Amino acid sequence: MQQVSQFSHVTKAVIPAAGYGTRMLPITKTVSKEILPLVDKPIIQQVVEELVEAGITDIIIVTSSHKADLVSYFSDIDPGLAAHLAKSGPAKAAILDSLEKIKTIANFAFVEQQPGYGTGMPVLSAEPYLGNEPFVYTFADDFFMGHKNSFTQMIAAYKKYKAPVWGGQRRTADVDYTRYGFVGGHELEPGIIAIKQLAEHPGKHDAPGDLASLGGFVVTPEVLPYLRAAKEQLQPGKELYFNSALGLMIEDGKRVVGKYIEGATYYDTGNKLDYMKTVVAMGARHPEIGDDFQQFLKEFAKEIE
Repeated sequence: MQQVSQFSHVTKAVIPAAGYGTRMLPITKTVSKEILPLVDKPIIQQVVEELVEAGITDIIIVTSSHKADLVSYFSDIDPGLAAHLAKSGPAKAAILDSLEKIKTIANFAFVEQQPGYGTGMPVLSAEPYLGNEPFVYTFADDFFMGHKNSFTQMIAAYKKYKAPVWGGQRRTADVDYTRYGFVGGHELEPGIIAIKQLAEHPGKHDAPGDLASLGGFVVTPEVLPYLRAAKEQLQPGKELYFNSALGLMIEDGKRVVGKYIEGATYYDTGNKLDYMKTVVAMGARHPEIGDDFQQFLKEFAKEIE
């Protein structure tokens, strides 16, 4: 079999979705966090659609035994629901058509996460599906929306520099330095840096720069042995961070670039407050209810002043 170049076209993505979603309890006791609704579509579908728009065709979702609802969402429609929609007129038939397209928007594979914690474990769990190809690694509870697709921007940087790409935006609020990983380095061109230092939740005074990790990564398969090495170095009870593998690559003289995401707004749904902010933003943009919802928000804002 012909070996695929690690710098080939990017068509695969890995999304971790194995966690318990404890910050969103009690709803996540029975409903996976990744399929909590943004009006009428789950969070993870928004992520998937952005990936597909950027040319991704194969998506590996790393899940766990308690995520049956997540797997079901990207599977066949319940026959009873399909029959009901099919016989309920053109409007419902259109809904049925949109539901049927969900499972075919990409080629989905579901794999259970190996024992262990941290952002590095899902990638190791997905390794059998990756081959010798580059891939996007992104998360199921945050995404960008705007006139410039964030993954398209990162893939373009990957193609130009033939190196792993760390995507993000500038963050300078004190609280941000305890929420995100940060990188620093020298500028290769406007919006692109060659990363020389990286730190996970460094605090403001120890941050190596202002580029916060928000948009995921585009990486070559070369990252996998570094991730395994990071796992071997891990102290008992510690989490395996994906960034640790990138750090080892940089220490080994490999190039890793940081891409400032432009023309897009970042949305987070990882906690209750950010989730509600995102739901409101999506509601205000929704093609069916957006105008009426915006009017409601204006009137509601007056009521609570």
